[in-house]
Amino acid sequence: MNQLATEEDVRGFLRLCLDPSYGPKRAPLQLTRVMPEQLRNQVEEYAPHLVELRQAAELLEEQGRKARETYADGLAAFIRGAKDED
Repeated sequence: MNQLATEEDVRGFLRLCLDPSYGPKRAPLQLTRVMPEQLRNQVEEYAPHLVELRQAAELLEEQGRKARETYADGLAAFIRGAKDED
């Protein structure tokens, strides 16, 4: 990735990641899940507004993970026959 010296280089590489002209195409959402930190840092250098969006997404994902765990705990309690725990 050292060859990505300009904003256009980064954009071109990302376009290639999404549509490599062989093999499966990817959606930007898929790219957000697999993009290496070094590349992400380069992207955010050229598009600083994406930092806030990424941080918000990470926070919401963490909150969602915690909510899913709470739900799973409640489901497990229900399965065991436990009463509501208020």
